[in-house]
Amino acid sequence: MMFKTTRSALLADARTVLCAIGAAPLAALLIAAPAAADEAGEEHSVSSVTVQGAKGSYAAKTVTIGGKEAVSVLDVPNTISVITQQRIQDQNLVTMVDALAQVPGVYVTSWDGLIGQIRSRGYLLDVSYDGIPAWNSGQAQEFDLVVYDQIEVLRGPAGIFKGSGQPGGTANFVRKRAPREFAGSIAASAGSWNNYRIEADIGGPLAMDGRLRGRFAGSYMDREFFVDRSREDKVVAYGAIDFDVTDRTLASAMITYQDDRGEAMSMGLANYFLVGHPLHNQFLDVPRSTNQYPDWNLNVYETLEYAADLRHELANDWVLRAKATYREQQKIFRDGYPTPGTGFNPVTQRFTSYTRRENDGTTERTGVDLYASGPLNLFGRQHTLTFGYSYENYDNEYTAITNLPVYTGTPAGSGIALGDAAAVPMPNFVHNNGGITRTEQSGFYGQGRFELIDGLSVVVGARISDFDSRFRNIAPNPNPANFSSQGKEDGVVTPYGGVVWYVRPNITLYGSYSDIFIPQTALKWNENGGTTLDPREGRQIEGGIKGSFFNEGLNASLAVFRTRDVNRSFADPAHPGFFLQLGEVEVRGADFEVNGSPYAGIDLSFGYSFLETEHLANSNASLIGTAFDTWEPKHTVKAFAKYTPTAPGWNRAWVAAGVQAQSTFIGGGVAGVREQKPYALLSLHGGYALTPKISLSASVNNAFDKVYYARVGGPNTYNTYGDPRNVTVALRARF
Repeated sequence: MMFKTTRSALLADARTVLCAIGAAPLAALLIAAPAAADEAGEEHSVSSVTVQGAKGSYAAKTVTIGGKEAVSVLDVPNTISVITQQRIQDQNLVTMVDALAQVPGVYVTSWDGLIGQIRSRGYLLDVSYDGIPAWNSGQAQEFDLVVYDQIEVLRGPAGIFKGSGQPGGTANFVRKRAPREFAGSIAASAGSWNNYRIEADIGGPLAMDGRLRGRFAGSYMDREFFVDRSREDKVVAYGAIDFDVTDRTLASAMITYQDDRGEAMSMGLANYFLVGHPLHNQFLDVPRSTNQYPDWNLNVYETLEYAADLRHELANDWVLRAKATYREQQKIFRDGYPTPGTGFNPVTQRFTSYTRRENDGTTERTGVDLYASGPLNLFGRQHTLTFGYSYENYDNEYTAITNLPVYTGTPAGSGIALGDAAAVPMPNFVHNNGGITRTEQSGFYGQGRFELIDGLSVVVGARISDFDSRFRNIAPNPNPANFSSQGKEDGVVTPYGGVVWYVRPNITLYGSYSDIFIPQTALKWNENGGTTLDPREGRQIEGGIKGSFFNEGLNASLAVFRTRDVNRSFADPAHPGFFLQLGEVEVRGADFEVNGSPYAGIDLSFGYSFLETEHLANSNASLIGTAFDTWEPKHTVKAFAKYTPTAPGWNRAWVAAGVQAQSTFIGGGVAGVREQKPYALLSLHGGYALTPKISLSASVNNAFDKVYYARVGGPNTYNTYGDPRNVTVALRARF
């Protein structure tokens, strides 16, 4: 496989893909000196330039997550958050991590600068694309936000439509589609640490009196980081075609390409490590810019995705829909890092050794979702039914080196000083191992929304799922083998139930039960030698209140929840090597959120989340009663407010501010020794329309330059500083 290694090659990739899908004009825009932006009150971000020129909103009226067809946010008996296109623009959000970090109840921890670990309600957050579930997607390199129109997040188990997955929730990424009227935009930005970005987005009718429409978008970014020597090149190209086959039938096709290359990326710092020393287990006292990784550390992700969507509306208002996606991602990963189980010696001021590794891999993801949805008239009332089937195949193939070479310094055994980390030598990696994991899951699902009396509805449904994950060794492993099971379940039922009561035309009370399953491979003892444990189940009950105010301009919600993760493996004391399905943890908390515009010229978002986790039963008795998840703080606040004057002569300017605050979290650290104390961050934003078509904006993040850790890891790595104060200036134009 081939990976591009220069900036010109990355741009060539973008031009090639764009020209291949008929977007030669955008290919030119990607390398032209960009102009700038939009009218006052519109499109205030370089990071995701929308084709539609009208001013958007922070409050979403409808969502598709939690069902299939769009329904009112008030009708979904679960906690729902939406990052709209307007939020993406106003806050200069560029990546999936950027966007999800703004969602209340969702916590992002830094990984390596290119990807992050996304958590919600104690677990990794799963992902879907236009409603197609994506298994094992909570920690992966995803597409740039230039591809997506908005992001919908449902907190809690979503097994009815997803099948197997984590109990924390699902984020649904909604791709941009072709507009019916021609419009476009280009933009450029420059920021701290040589962060440069250009972007273009153009679309409209192509032929056949507007029945055939297209949209093409792309971006190129070249940036460094506050960490010494780290840098990234990323190019993205996206094309969408919509065709009105008939007045009732819409066919759509999308293609996305992304090439992302990170060099000398930082995965955080070690800590002081010498048992008995006063500094043992404490953070390193070094500048935030310190990079403890070699120059040859490399992360490359090259991703190509095809998607298709066919929607047909029947005369009786039923909808038939078929969606499919195929994604292939090639990856190169190599790094050197302080050997696990060790840290930085405070006496010698050296690391004992560095471990070095390399892994090349390819993942392929295929997903299909078929469903029918429509009204049902029964007992004088109208209800809604949805029936469907989904299938997913996920293959992960890799080759790697397993006898990891260890470097102990020059002369041998002398250790490695922090200042010498960049020069740790790269060995001649010879791969001696390989493997492939193949995971398939499929299922039939059904959901009904039934109105019992005026204002009172129940939502009930279930999914019947099959799941099969297998692994085998492949060359260059010297012992190739047949596939062995990594988890298999047939006919697993995941039920769902909820009730929604309209106490006012704009206010609902709700309650719901949902669950999800995770297959296990551990064995429980029996006379025949053992059988596989039943799958883990995440069972959640939730209740809350939702409201839509100010002429549907502002949404508010309050929810409380409790999740039980049951059937967790529990060592069987009577039969060593076997397990009991007695382990159990509990996650409980509350979410409060407000999004929208209470008055003309004011847009705001506010969220508060409370989270507690606890081991209820564990084979290690010392864990009972302790926290199950140490990666998420107990209290978080996320707020953002924007003001645009409405008075003539003043409405060309806007200002905004954001605050993110959280309580103590431990992560992989040690309570009271290596942990992140409570902190708050302030961001400031503003913009001015130079002309009706051109605007200038600026953002200042971490305005008070707070020193904090975004992630607390182990002795050797993942103690990661959060970004220092940084500034981005953007110029944008609309046409």
